[in-house]
Amino acid sequence: MQKNHLNIFTEFKGKSKKDTGPSDLLIPTYLDAFIQKQIKKHKNLKNYFHYLILKFQKRNPFSKFPDTAFRKTLYQPKCLRLIRYSFRPDYQDWYEAKFAGFYFGISVCRLFSRLADLDREEDSQSKNLEDELIKLRKQEVPLHFYFTIFSNQKLILKKILYEKNFELNSA
Repeated sequence: MQKNHLNIFTEFKGKSKKDTGPSDLLIPTYLDAFIQKQIKKHKNLKNYFHYLILKFQKRNPFSKFPDTAFRKTLYQPKCLRLIRYSFRPDYQDWYEAKFAGFYFGISVCRLFSRLADLDREEDSQSKNLEDELIKLRKQEVPLHFYFTIFSNQKLILKKILYEKNFELNSA
């Protein structure tokens, strides 16, 4: 009887409660501009919070957060000049964030800040890759490269159709 009552209490069955109160996230000032950009991209903070939870849930988050041997909750340092964001998160997302925060021994605000920081790092890495691709495209291609492609057009089409691996000779 008690086990059944506990399951009903802890399971959300994929539904969120609409009457949940607002929650506050304290974000460091260095993340403020990035968070504002992501809020515009995802329409609101609730959607971005959900996106971060799902994005890092699919990966192995254990490599990004060291497991704490003690179960004392670590909060963000006050010297970061934190900015308060109020929003109404999906209840299940908030529960998962609290659970993950408890596991790693950090507050939900610190967890969110770290996830947003990781998202920002990945975003900057993808921008760097895009910049490198643009630089490669802008490089001049030798004229003889085009002559080689156009002169062997039938051969290239045959190899593409038969899905054979081939390399273009530029000489």
